[in-house]
Amino acid sequence: MNSPRPRFKRVGNSVRTYMPASYMHHKAFIAAQMPRLELTGQIKITLMFGMPVPASTSKVKRERMYGTYHNKKPDIDNLVKTVLDAANKHVWVDDGQIVSLVTEKRYTQHPKILMTVEEIEKGLVE
Repeated sequence: MNSPRPRFKRVGNSVRTYMPASYMHHKAFIAAQMPRLELTGQIKITLMFGMPVPASTSKVKRERMYGTYHNKKPDIDNLVKTVLDAANKHVWVDDGQIVSLVTEKRYTQHPKILMTVEEIEKGLVE
């Protein structure tokens, strides 16, 4: 599930902002798969989204598609947002600590999300 837009609800004279319950449950499920680290330094993240091949694809074409890039919906930025939101305050203290992010979507036999988190030393950029 990718990251949806927030929803709005009128409550009296004010407006309440909320995220759909299905998204919140999905985010909690992702967070439950991650170790609780609460890292405090600068962080480099590598994300690989293993996307399923459409069921209507022939066996021959399916075998050729494994490992190739997935350039269909859902958008990669929405997938990334969901995972990073799930890990915030769980794997790291604040998402502002993320200084490097490398991500890709590929077709795989089994849908999965692989995330590598690396705490890096502070250093000067030349």
